[in-house]
Amino acid sequence: MQYMKAAVAVFLIVALFTLCACKNKNPAEDPGVTESASETVSESAPSSTLVNQNSTVSATQAASETTVSTTAPSTTAAPSTTAAPTTAPSTTAAPTSATAAASDFSSFDKNQTLNFLAAAINKTKAYTGNITVHHKESFTSTVTNVTPGGALATRGVNFVKDLVLKPSEEDYVFSGGTATTSEGETTQLLLPKAAPFTLSPEGVAQASISQEGDLVHVKLTLVPEQVDSLTAVPQYNAASIGYLDIANAFKIIKVTEVHIKYPGSVIDAYVRGDGYVSRVTYTITLDASSKASAMGISGGADFYGDQVEVWEIKW
Repeated sequence: MQYMKAAVAVFLIVALFTLCACKNKNPAEDPGVTESASETVSESAPSSTLVNQNSTVSATQAASETTVSTTAPSTTAAPSTTAAPTTAPSTTAAPTSATAAASDFSSFDKNQTLNFLAAAINKTKAYTGNITVHHKESFTSTVTNVTPGGALATRGVNFVKDLVLKPSEEDYVFSGGTATTSEGETTQLLLPKAAPFTLSPEGVAQASISQEGDLVHVKLTLVPEQVDSLTAVPQYNAASIGYLDIANAFKIIKVTEVHIKYPGSVIDAYVRGDGYVSRVTYTITLDASSKASAMGISGGADFYGDQVEVWEIKW
């Protein structure tokens, strides 16, 4: 997904402090500041969705897990085997429960593990039959170093957080690969939305795969990434799990500085014996700082937190 409620919130919060600061400023202290500075942001946070679980990736890996360098090379090419299928399954009926004999994945390296997961996600994304998905998303967030401070700014922060960072849980009914959410949005099956899963091996820091009963459990941790402008895109997160896209989110408020770190997004999936995804959890952890200005007054804040999105497919 390209829009993340949790991440967009921090920028709305920063914008709100700035305006609150303008409004709360005593004109006697600064004759240049007037009540006209209480204009509001002309656009609100997008109402699309995402996910999280735990902001810390465990240092203890499964025996089959492979750890690689966290330095991301410049390549953006995806593995040749991860392209989304060009056709959906031949039947529009949901696949029946499929089981497979236990397999030994202990010899799988990072590339094999990634290719296995990419094939499963893209196969599932290509399914066009009628299917129901139980979808959940939740958030954790902390805003610190608010400037300028004060009770009004604090109330503004809490208001925006409570308004935007709400957990949700509902069933999506898909037909033809799309569903309409309770908020009236059109969404595609699994992430990244409206695009194939094209994560390249260079974007994977850690990978593990194991047979667990009738399902194959795959877990990937992405390499850390950072962007320093509203228009920059973190290539590995964008190819697999989503990222913060707010290039056009503000008009009156000017974001003067931004740094967005993605310390290590996590994909935790279970795949059926027939190659379809049964359940997948996407976790994005953000560590961001930003500054904004309006009416000659500057404000800023730091933000860190997680967004977790769970897709459980009711085959």
